[in-house]
Amino acid sequence: MKSAAKIATIVTYVLSTILWILATLTYVFNVLGLWAPWHLAGFGFVFFIPIPLISWFVSFIKSCREGEGKLIFSNIFCAIISVALTLFTVNVSAGWFW
Repeated sequence: MKSAAKIATIVTYVLSTILWILATLTYVFNVLGLWAPWHLAGFGFVFFIPIPLISWFVSFIKSCREGEGKLIFSNIFCAIISVALTLFTVNVSAGWFW
């Protein structure tokens, strides 16, 4: 049986992957000059940010309570990637290149 921390971490990975895909699509559509898809991906990204954030807090707290060092490290690594992509998307991809 999987622990609650492992399940929460898997959920965080899935939700973070969706966030990363939206960030990538925002950048790609901006580079390609596709206004409508860029707009949709950008707003989807912005409105989706709180969902993996809440999931990350839950999985981080559960992994700390269960003393799972490997899961704590992987949750922190996932958060670093998400924060970096969020900062890049908000500061670079959110401005219209064309």
